[in-house]
Amino acid sequence: MEHTQIELLAPAGRWEAMEKVAAAGADAVYLGGKRFNMRLLRPGFNFSDQELHDAVRYLHQQDKRLYITINNLYYDEEIEELSDYLLFLQELGVDALIIQDSAIIKLHRQLGLTVPLHASVQMGLGNSQAVKFLAENGVSRVILSKNLSLQEISQIHKETGIDIEYFAHGDLCISHTGQCVMSNIIASKSGNRGVCIKPCRWQYTLEGVPGAGNEPGYYLAHKDLCLHSHLHSLIQAGVCSFKIEGRMREGKFLAFLVEAYRKALDRIIANPEDTQSDLEDVNRLQEKRIRNYTTANLFGRTRINSVDISGEREPFFPTTPLPLEQLQAQDYTDVADIKVDTVPVELTVKVANLDALTSLKNAGVDRFILGYEYIRQHNAGWNKKQIARVIEQGINEIASIIVETPRIVCGDEINDIEKLLDWMKARNLTEVLVNDFGSMRLALDKGFTVSGGPGLNLSNNGAAAFLRDSGLKRITASLELNFSRLQKILQSGQPVEMLVHGPLCGMISDFCQAYDVTAGSEEVPCTNQCQAQDYALADEHGQRYPITSDAYCRSYIYFPYHLGLFPYLPQLYAAGLRYLRIDGQYYEKEQLLQTIALYRKAMGDLQAGQWQQMDNYLKLLQLHPQGLTARPYFGNGEE
Repeated sequence: MEHTQIELLAPAGRWEAMEKVAAAGADAVYLGGKRFNMRLLRPGFNFSDQELHDAVRYLHQQDKRLYITINNLYYDEEIEELSDYLLFLQELGVDALIIQDSAIIKLHRQLGLTVPLHASVQMGLGNSQAVKFLAENGVSRVILSKNLSLQEISQIHKETGIDIEYFAHGDLCISHTGQCVMSNIIASKSGNRGVCIKPCRWQYTLEGVPGAGNEPGYYLAHKDLCLHSHLHSLIQAGVCSFKIEGRMREGKFLAFLVEAYRKALDRIIANPEDTQSDLEDVNRLQEKRIRNYTTANLFGRTRINSVDISGEREPFFPTTPLPLEQLQAQDYTDVADIKVDTVPVELTVKVANLDALTSLKNAGVDRFILGYEYIRQHNAGWNKKQIARVIEQGINEIASIIVETPRIVCGDEINDIEKLLDWMKARNLTEVLVNDFGSMRLALDKGFTVSGGPGLNLSNNGAAAFLRDSGLKRITASLELNFSRLQKILQSGQPVEMLVHGPLCGMISDFCQAYDVTAGSEEVPCTNQCQAQDYALADEHGQRYPITSDAYCRSYIYFPYHLGLFPYLPQLYAAGLRYLRIDGQYYEKEQLLQTIALYRKAMGDLQAGQWQQMDNYLKLLQLHPQGLTARPYFGNGEE
């Protein structure tokens, strides 16, 4: 890469900040309007339409670029106005749109737009196949996941050649970006729409881990990112744009950051062999830090030195844990005058292992999901050897078997997915459920029947149409929709599946509390405590958020209650739901068998025009004493 092509990209939330970062040496500025961007919580920030017009002229006169954040997930009621806004931005002559929702790719085509599209970090791009998929669909630059290593960034650049933007400084989430739904499940405030209540910045106690102690700590509080000393290595890896986070920061502070990074980049541009950092600038960055600094995953997985459990430098944030909604007996209502319908209802069940699968062969399940993420604690997940036993026993001849790929696929993990797909194809297993664009591209290219899972964040009919146009047979509704928005997608006639029962994974993190908190040092070998017992984070109300770990040592942090939409099946059925999913991978055999029977009978009765299920609903509550919830689809509070 030519070092003269290196870009320093700065944020601005107000006009004064834009002027300051431009004067401090930013090559480009990214900002949002008063609509359709992720930073709308503070009314004094963001740019009016007139200010956007003036900002384009102001920056272009200085030969600087302007990128606009259109980086939310959107709902169907917003699409018409969003289309007009996109046309307005193209007319202004902005230099790029930063996007998260795949519906915008479809709108971009339909409207005949030419303004470049940059894939937001919210898309969670972690492998070369995902990047290739977006490039094939008109995206000219990708902002890669902050969870990647330097080697993985380099690998993606070598394999794709696309422009790579990377965050160099600012806030970090403990969860993989774009896959955190905890805030929305708790409070109907979606982090994927910029209104996160930040449960990762709350105090918890760590339960079930020997040696962790009983004192509350900030077990999910990631330190801030600072890669000032590693710009040379990132340039060598193929990064062409260095992004500073902080559109809600004051202009003076942002200008200070821009000056420090401008100076460092100019030194590298002038002398590409100069790999030394300016010690004075490094010290100034340290003095003016908000939180302590980390290099995130650049040189290894998130470890204890990247998380500030003490919370000593954690800024005040005005939210605290909330008492959570749990389904009660009174949530059930009998319903009369249900329309008789002969359209078949399909039930899909995710199972933990061969023993569970064998026990359910005659349970009325239409499709079985075998999860390839492999959760350690519960022996819940599948590898090739276990899937081979399914074939040996001929179960795939009497039931549809779908292998589900993980929600997170980073770096070389995509090669594991490709090997899996080749292995499946050789054994005539033809259906997969994918949760990222990389696995999706591979599966489609190899001729599989492909469905989309919850990891694809389907929030509107435009995104559904984009995924269907790309080749997906069936798509899964986002876990963040309320019923009215879900209804719009179900009534569109598209083949939409939804999770109606099972655990709700709120976050996926590279940080392992079970190991790192007790080890205290990266030099201490892992003792596999995560496999020894169940453990959880407990908030100040005593509500436990269970944690599991997968084969790649990622942590899955769950909502305290499992999803249970049984009392709302009449509404869902009337809205057009015909594809139901139960995630049963953590249930005992008999518990899962009875749960399936209750849902199967309920849906059969609905097809016959009947709904008197109070006794069965009470049985379901007894079957799941840990508690059930209908959030976020049904419940109090809507964003």
